[in-house]
Amino acid sequence: MDNSLLTNDIRPLKLPVEIKGIFPVIPFIILVLLLIGAIVAFIYFRKRRRAKEAPVALPRPPEEIAMEELRMLLEAKLIEKGMIKEYYIRISDIVRKYIEGRYKIFALDKTTWELYQEMRLKKLERAHVDKIRDFLEDCDLVKFAKYIPTHKEIELSYTSAKEIIEKTTFLCKP
Repeated sequence: MDNSLLTNDIRPLKLPVEIKGIFPVIPFIILVLLLIGAIVAFIYFRKRRRAKEAPVALPRPPEEIAMEELRMLLEAKLIEKGMIKEYYIRISDIVRKYIEGRYKIFALDKTTWELYQEMRLKKLERAHVDKIRDFLEDCDLVKFAKYIPTHKEIELSYTSAKEIIEKTTFLCKP
């Protein structure tokens, strides 16, 4: 092999070429940030306008909710299915939720005695407080003491729950 061929084939290294002017990095970054800001502002104001356009639904009164839940309880036919304890749990919860909505007392987390004491502290009408306590105590017998009520007692519990809601609603309406 000829050495002259190998040496003529290799060329010397070229010096680095200096590029005149640099890429405008700072203006590019500012442009990208402005574009992102415009997109975020567009989305924000669009959602805000939609929120203003949506009609605000007034909250339903607690008596309306309770009466609807009582009707649904009857439609569930728990008594006919032999689910008496479940029936009393649900009817008790309906009245307790109604008390929470009507009097702003946390009724679901309290025992019947604690609820009775708090209603008395709020100086609610004594006859209504006593009726509520009696109703909830009757429910507690079925829920916790395994008492099996008669068919007449079951009907009276529904009537009593309805009366509690109707009588206290009448008093609280402006």
